[in-house]
Amino acid sequence: MVFRALETAFRGLMAQQRAVDTANHNIANANTPGFARQRVSLVPSMPYTVPAFNRSGLAGQVGTGVLVASITRVRESVFDLQYRVQSQALGEASTLVDAYAQIEAVFNEPTEAGLGTLLDRFWRAWQAVGNQPEDLAARAALVQDATTLATNLNRMRRQLTELQADTVTKLTLQVSEVNSIAERLASLNQQIVAALATGQTPNDLMDQRDLLLDKLARFTGATIRPLPNGAVNIYLGGYPLVDQDQWFPLSVQVSGGTASVLWQGTTSPVALERGSLQALLHLHNAVLPGLVQKLEDIRDALAHEVNTLHMTGYGLSDLPGPPPGRSFFQVTAGGELEVEPSLVADPQLIAAADAPGEPGNNAIARQIAELRSKLVLNSGTATINDFYNTLVAEVGGASQTAQVTRDNQRALVEAIDRQRQEIMAVSLDEEMANLIKYQQAYGAAARAITAVDEMLDRIINGMGLVGR
Repeated sequence: MVFRALETAFRGLMAQQRAVDTANHNIANANTPGFARQRVSLVPSMPYTVPAFNRSGLAGQVGTGVLVASITRVRESVFDLQYRVQSQALGEASTLVDAYAQIEAVFNEPTEAGLGTLLDRFWRAWQAVGNQPEDLAARAALVQDATTLATNLNRMRRQLTELQADTVTKLTLQVSEVNSIAERLASLNQQIVAALATGQTPNDLMDQRDLLLDKLARFTGATIRPLPNGAVNIYLGGYPLVDQDQWFPLSVQVSGGTASVLWQGTTSPVALERGSLQALLHLHNAVLPGLVQKLEDIRDALAHEVNTLHMTGYGLSDLPGPPPGRSFFQVTAGGELEVEPSLVADPQLIAAADAPGEPGNNAIARQIAELRSKLVLNSGTATINDFYNTLVAEVGGASQTAQVTRDNQRALVEAIDRQRQEIMAVSLDEEMANLIKYQQAYGAAARAITAVDEMLDRIINGMGLVGR
């Protein structure tokens, strides 16, 4: 009986020690990202039925102390699922916001250096030449304004093309990060399954895995499926990215100007629905090429319309005879818009007249100035200026939509995370209270062992001495 009491007190001592260790662990990880507080589940140990011949047939039991049934994470899987689903949309919107901020910087509207202002200056310069066709200063100003317009248009086109190349770099980096996360998840799956198979509870490994799953959600619209053995499988478009302790890497391929994320070693594209990877693919394959194409439409329409009229006119120094057929703009093999070099060298060659030897003739200059109101783009429904202004409005609208979506998703993700943290985060006040509670219980169990020790000492050293 005395030894049973010693065992009971010892179990209490060990159980409270585990509880103190757990509270200490929680306090130590109060600021560790992804850590979920842990709780010790204490249950009575199996009671002992005292056998006796002189007792009734009713069962009689004596308690044998306490056991640590488990150490569990305090975490709500429903909030984890909601957090990851909404993080996918947040990752996609955040990527679009960053991209559109760069695109808006390229357009630089509305400013004096924007293409819209430069187009207005170009048309006004032709009007000035039309008002004074013999004025060399007006002609020189036209060449300068046309050169500035062409330079700015080329800059915008070049910078948008560079942004398109940058998206491939970002895509490659993010795919590498996804591969790294997948490799670590497969490794954690292996460790967790092995620990669970031996009866252990790998709470800290599970926290690391959940933190990686949170990060992965920003990149992809992955589906997570837990398995009975403790592992989790991750799928992209129905195909496994992580299958227990195996992982299948992704790669980036650019072919014909189109970027794709493929399963490495295959030609099979990965079905991406949400996340920053999908946003980058959309930017590279649709948004940026569309913007470049519209700038090229403006370039081509401007060069074609101005050149068509300019080639029928005469400059101040042109001799009688057929029109010299001199272009005002030229488009290089690389797609750059330039003012005809001969006009830059000698503005007198600008064809403002429709007949030779007439310095005051402004017929061609006026016709070119009137191109400002000619419907030449969008299947003959928009002027060059209107087409560009619509393009700027579309970019601004898309940017605004992305910002609103990003802000709404961020607020939603933060709200869900607050709910998660209310459940899983460590409360130092609560842990300190638990620490004191377990410490007192530990001290009481130690005192019980001391009492039993004194009883044993009396039995061993004090009994049988009467009469000696």
